[in-house]
Amino acid sequence: MLKKIFRVTLLLIVCFVFYTETYAAGLTTGFSEVILEDLEVGKTYSTKEVAGLPLVVVNTGKEPVDLKLELLLPDTSELKEGYESIPDLAWIRLEKTDFKKIMPNEAATTDVLISIPEDKLHLGKKYQVFIWSHTTGGTIGIGLKSKLLLKIKGE
Repeated sequence: MLKKIFRVTLLLIVCFVFYTETYAAGLTTGFSEVILEDLEVGKTYSTKEVAGLPLVVVNTGKEPVDLKLELLLPDTSELKEGYESIPDLAWIRLEKTDFKKIMPNEAATTDVLISIPEDKLHLGKKYQVFIWSHTTGGTIGIGLKSKLLLKIKGE
């Protein structure tokens, strides 16, 4: 019986220690879902210039973090109604993708550039892509997905 009480107590202590570490880590962004409308084929756009919204990710944790930004194609189940997956990730370029030692309450900022190919096939289409912001190198990884929605102007 004493062994059982010891095991339960030890388990609770370990869970509390790991919960505290997890709770102390965090990221936040105001770039959770961004919609760019009336985009024209053959043109390049900047979210910073068009929407006044660069991608900004803030370290809300208590320790410095290394941050990586990656583009992801959404799964069919993740698509917003009426949208399809962007045909090519090469349409999107991040000004910067790697950030080292982002201190607590500091931000990593980058512009997101969108280049729509000169092809009438895309007229009137709506596309979706994710930007995955995640920590690297730590014992506990955290991340968040930002949804970028593109509406191409029709004829």
